[in-house]
Amino acid sequence: MTSTNELEKKLLARCYDSNNEIIQILESRYSTEGEQKPTILFKHIDKSNPKKRKNEEIAQSDEIEPQRKRNTRKELKVYINTQLESQRKLIKKIKTLQKENHIFNIDYLIDKYQIPRFESFIKMNEMWQSYIQDLLSTPDGKFQLNTQQILPKLVNADFNGCLLTVLKSRNNNVVGTRGIVVWDCQHSFILVTPRGFENKEWLMDKEPPSPPYETLTREEIVAAKKKELKSLSASQWVGGFKMVPKKYTLFGFDVLIPNKSEDQEQESLQFTILGSRFEIKSIDRSSKKFKNHAVDDIL
Repeated sequence: MTSTNELEKKLLARCYDSNNEIIQILESRYSTEGEQKPTILFKHIDKSNPKKRKNEEIAQSDEIEPQRKRNTRKELKVYINTQLESQRKLIKKIKTLQKENHIFNIDYLIDKYQIPRFESFIKMNEMWQSYIQDLLSTPDGKFQLNTQQILPKLVNADFNGCLLTVLKSRNNNVVGTRGIVVWDCQHSFILVTPRGFENKEWLMDKEPPSPPYETLTREEIVAAKKKELKSLSASQWVGGFKMVPKKYTLFGFDVLIPNKSEDQEQESLQFTILGSRFEIKSIDRSSKKFKNHAVDDIL
């Protein structure tokens, strides 16, 4: 062994604790009577007990495996199921308060049960609008208005972040529901819906004006607030996540047309989705070729 082996000696020192073992490896490699291998293994392997080494490797892999199983999809499922359970508890509590004709602070209850707010996902919808505008634009940056060129791209688009409205459905309870898509599942859309009079499409124009409380007595103010709290169902006051099946459901959404100047009024294109034709995972939809089918079975 010569002084030119100092670099290999330092590298082997990172892998082996025994200095004598390092010297034996280098002498065996460069000695005329040694193995004289062209390569050197910078990894310590215990050759004394192969069975013990194998058991240690299995134990180490068992510790890493649970971490590998934790991925984004499973974490999202746990989060959504947890929030849905909290919503069910809060809806049950509000129904009890409404039945007993009590006044309750909905904002306090929303924070207490940690119900997801629609306002927290508006930025997600803005990102989706930017994404869909880029998708429907030509290579030179011009927005396409030809539906024959737009529709094939919309079929393969990702709808996570899209603001959807249920137009028709066999389930009358979900008709009119509006919300931002949190998760585009295979058989359903997970929406985060606003609460109050924005929960349903037709309720937005029917919000009763707040009475001038300064002209009312204390008893009249209490009666007016009780009447307002009873005007909506418990689920509409809570909002939060809502699972809407795609099958037998017709969805609608708007795509904003980019304005060249800020003075122009914002315009949009309106589209509808046949949910029964979108029962495909979003990651597989890009490679799927859709064919023309009859829509008699939509509802």
